[in-house]
Amino acid sequence: MQSILVVDDDYAMRRGIALMLRGEGYDVFEAEDGARASQIVGERPIDLAIIDLFLGQEDGVHVAESGLQNRPDAEVLILTAHGDHKRAKAARKIFKEHFLEKASLDKELLKKIEDLLRSKEQD
Repeated sequence: MQSILVVDDDYAMRRGIALMLRGEGYDVFEAEDGARASQIVGERPIDLAIIDLFLGQEDGVHVAESGLQNRPDAEVLILTAHGDHKRAKAARKIFKEHFLEKASLDKELLKKIEDLLRSKEQD
C-alpha cells in the first residue's frame, strides 16, 4: 500500500483530503506543521507528501525541502489556496507539475496523485 503524508495547518482541509485518500485505499498520515511532518517522515516510509504552501508561519516549500531530506525518493505535491500570491507564483516555478491550487482539488487531486506515484514506480 502506498503511503501519503498530508501536511496542512487547516484541520478541515487536512482531514478532508486524508479521508478522501483513505477511501481510495492509500495509507495516510496527517501533520499540522513542519515539526510533526519531520517526525512522521523519520518514523515511516512516505511515497508522497502533500504540503500546503502556507502553513501558518511556516513555508511549505521549506518544509518540503528540509523535512523530506531523509526521503529523497518521496514525491512532493504543493497545495495552495492563494495561487496569485507572490510566494505561490515562485513555488509554482520550482514545483511545476507538482503544484496544485486547492480550488481544483475535486477534479485534479486524485489524478495528480496517481500520476506522481506512477512516475515514482517507473523510476
